[in-house]
Amino acid sequence: MKRTVMAIIAGGLAVLGGLTAEAMSPLTRGPSVRLDGRLNCPYIGANGGRAYLQLSVVSSEYAPPDRQRLNVAVVLDRSGSMAAEGKIQHARAALRTLIEQLGSDDIFSLVIYDDVVDVLRPAGRVGEKETLRRLVDEIAPRGWTNLGGGMMEGYEQAERYARRGYTNRVVLLSDGLANQGITDPYELGRIAREHRHHAISLTTMGVGLEYNENLMMRLAENGGGNYYFIESARNLAAVLRNEFQRLSCVVAQNARIELTLGRGVRVVDVIGCDRHSDGDRYVIPVGDLYGGDRREFTVELEIPEGSGTTDVVRGTLVYESELADLGRPSFSAHVHYTHDLTEVDRNRDLETQAKADVAVSTRAVDQAMNALDAGRRDEAASVIATAKQALAASPAMHSVAGGALREQEVKLESYESGVRDISVDARKAKKSIQYDNYRTQKQK
Repeated sequence: MKRTVMAIIAGGLAVLGGLTAEAMSPLTRGPSVRLDGRLNCPYIGANGGRAYLQLSVVSSEYAPPDRQRLNVAVVLDRSGSMAAEGKIQHARAALRTLIEQLGSDDIFSLVIYDDVVDVLRPAGRVGEKETLRRLVDEIAPRGWTNLGGGMMEGYEQAERYARRGYTNRVVLLSDGLANQGITDPYELGRIAREHRHHAISLTTMGVGLEYNENLMMRLAENGGGNYYFIESARNLAAVLRNEFQRLSCVVAQNARIELTLGRGVRVVDVIGCDRHSDGDRYVIPVGDLYGGDRREFTVELEIPEGSGTTDVVRGTLVYESELADLGRPSFSAHVHYTHDLTEVDRNRDLETQAKADVAVSTRAVDQAMNALDAGRRDEAASVIATAKQALAASPAMHSVAGGALREQEVKLESYESGVRDISVDARKAKKSIQYDNYRTQKQK
């Protein structure tokens, strides 16, 4: 167990009504996307109650013969703290690696910030790369951290080429706290959401142990990109390569699931995910979809009392894509009311139940991390222990689907041990656990 805990901490852990796509060769056919929606309990008591809807968005493996052109704005923290532990040197090396991967017709811009925001390279075609390499080599650390100003300038650069035919991404890297300019997390999140609607997504990379992981994770969630915890700056180049590979196989941008609820049905939570209402619909942002991608979302529903059979929810996947017409994948789900509660258990979808129980446990980990932020280690450990007990009591634990529950149970044991171990830096434990939990929630 100790080895498991330390592996997490030391490594940073850098179908009811669903449509089913046929298997296809990515070399002979274009990409495809499907949306599935399944309820954990197709039967429910006459008095109604809670149910979990498991959503799956799956895209086929796809390697485009000619990838879509990229419009990448890198926003690099060059505040004084980047001088420590060789972080600025590793950042420069990572940027040089990224530049080598870009094509001459890709768009690249580079923004650097401390308390002052400078556009080192305005948005434009990559062209000849030696000039870019020289610009990168001149970056030196200084000053404070105007993260908000850097992010806004990155968006401004990306907007210049945010048009049809480009995959648009701002990559924000920081090792410290936002302490200049706009620092309000809600305002920064609003800015990220606004640009997401214009098909410009945001990836955030937190380096070391001093940055605000809550902010960086939330910005990536609002911005529709990816979040990375990079404990050691020496891993920056590998992470940027991974991000480039993802960008190279985007099949749909700004994807979202639109849910239309049945009469009296209410959304209680979309676990670990933003959502908002839009008239009579609920919208769940998905972000950019890549070839061979799979996203899972767990929606907690309150179903009213009733009789017979009732439609619970209909869902449609909406997106923007330059590659092909992927259609509008959709699903519908309904429940049968019963006075025989044993019928509820007999018809329970145990695979969906297992996924829902894992998702509920990740929500408990989020709550534990809030307690850890406030310095309440014992409370954080207790919340995780309770979540572990709930997993053990799952109706799916001893089914074929129980493997996922047991895997999550092992993770929770590791998290609990890491939280209780006072010899481990609380910042390190928290960032590692929160990042691993984020990856579980996002299937990344």
